[in-house]
Amino acid sequence: MKQKKHGSRPFILYPRQSIDSVRQCVLENFGSIKYELPFLNALCVEIPEEKVGAIRTSQRIAMMSEDIEVSKLPVETASCQRPFHSPAYVPCRRGEGVCLAVIDTGVAPHYDLIRPFNRILHFEDFVNGKKQPYDDDGHGTHVAGIAVGNGYSSGGKYCGTAPGAALVSLKALDGEGNGNASDILAAMQWIYENHRRYHIRVVNLSLGVASSERAQIDPLVIGANALVCAGLCVVAAAGNSGPERKSITSPGTSPLVLTVGSCDQKGSIPTFSSRGPAPAGQVKPDVVAPGVDILSLAAQNPKSYIAQTGTSMSSPYVAGLALDYCARCPGAHPLEIKSALMSLAQPLQGIGENDQGCGVLSAEALPTKASG
Repeated sequence: MKQKKHGSRPFILYPRQSIDSVRQCVLENFGSIKYELPFLNALCVEIPEEKVGAIRTSQRIAMMSEDIEVSKLPVETASCQRPFHSPAYVPCRRGEGVCLAVIDTGVAPHYDLIRPFNRILHFEDFVNGKKQPYDDDGHGTHVAGIAVGNGYSSGGKYCGTAPGAALVSLKALDGEGNGNASDILAAMQWIYENHRRYHIRVVNLSLGVASSERAQIDPLVIGANALVCAGLCVVAAAGNSGPERKSITSPGTSPLVLTVGSCDQKGSIPTFSSRGPAPAGQVKPDVVAPGVDILSLAAQNPKSYIAQTGTSMSSPYVAGLALDYCARCPGAHPLEIKSALMSLAQPLQGIGENDQGCGVLSAEALPTKASG
């Protein structure tokens, strides 16, 4: 993770009027600007410690939030290896014509993503500024494979839920799976500006930060909501802080985001999967999906697979189903996609709605043909 300047503190500033007025305020107080975020009308900045009070009380600032630390959301690397759904289920062209954006630790050029042709349309690195795709942690590659891996290295045995879709990878987490809200928001800004160019319809966020009822401003929720309003379906992991109530991580707390918890192969909810309700009181997660011992792409070897566990794995499973829905219904609104997928989930008996949402969403539940 990038280190902040000595004696300075990172913040996200939201102007009362224009970014220009806040930019001037920051410079007058000897601060520096890390990112400008027009899609939120906000700035990511670093402010000298002794100037924070002056910035906070400035009439040019409407809101001010900490540049919080964000982390990936796996539980551990599992020893058991198995496919994440029936190998006979997914035709190779599901999701064709649409693109998934993954904000994560990057992506390695695994054969299941680049053969028989390269489906990594673009790679953007907000951590180290590199141009070629890489993943120094492995989390992002594993996540991408669950959604859009085509099974090339396994003869079609291990493939994602939308193996025909394309991928855009935005590296905003470092080699240990950690990052800052500012880098996540910068990646969201890039998606906002480029989603039409690459036909991005779905954004996966297998990352999060503990949510607080006292936090009046949640930058990740604000950013995710802005993407939904721009026409993008945002799918986020619920978090791995269960079984405690009110443990959903941000941005999965957003009412506009499709928030995904985990289930196991027996159809029960593992203890790690975060539970609702969200701080505002709404039911969360929205659905649960397979998240235990999920086999997907290994970043270290372009032909190998590894198993991991966590809601980080459940989220891209559902993101792939959202891609397939978008491919079948090109004009669908993000909230229509969310509602349609929730309606296909199968509730588990005897389990509360803030443990499972609408229930288990499986790839087999998606209709063969679009209804609209």
